[in-house]
Amino acid sequence: MKLIFGTTNKRKVCDLEKVIKEMNLNIQILSMDDINWNLGEIEENGLTIEENSLIKARAILSFCLEHNIEYPIITDDSGLFVEALNGEPGIYTARYADDEREKNPELPKYQCVIKLLRNLEGIDNRSAKYKSSVTVMMPSGEYYQVGDESKGTIAYEVIGDLTRPYIYSVFILDGTEVAFNQLDDKTLYDTYRHRALRKALKKLSN
Repeated sequence: MKLIFGTTNKRKVCDLEKVIKEMNLNIQILSMDDINWNLGEIEENGLTIEENSLIKARAILSFCLEHNIEYPIITDDSGLFVEALNGEPGIYTARYADDEREKNPELPKYQCVIKLLRNLEGIDNRSAKYKSSVTVMMPSGEYYQVGDESKGTIAYEVIGDLTRPYIYSVFILDGTEVAFNQLDDKTLYDTYRHRALRKALKKLSN
């Protein structure tokens, strides 16, 4: 089976391929580049990660129908939801400080981390969770969605090196004492996004 993955991010493609291999599934992943996607970045204007995941899937389906491509499509959207900030940054996690960086381009790419820690100054409640929503869209237009989440806390300062995704450097997964971007592969592959992908692939392969 061929499956279109709604991303151009090679790291994400590699992650999904590892999940497929682990599940012993006969699925070949096609990225957006593989289907010659030429419409630029899809505008994610939904109000939830579920809506944004579905928006991406529908946009890719429309492109596929126009180009006679008939394979299932899988898309995902994720976000960090901080309890004390009423769920911020949520759907804006990847662009949490874009407004600040637009006003001052000299600000670092990791300004999102600085903004998050600044907004939590003096707040003891550091509870947070990463959530992921995965959409599987069939060529017929029928679809289903699955999700998962990982609970944790926001550190008071950056842990270790700042690497992308930058906010991972201040999110501590429950049951661990390291930043999310320091997790070993075994632990990482049992967190929110990978679990959601497994659920989606299991349902697709049944």
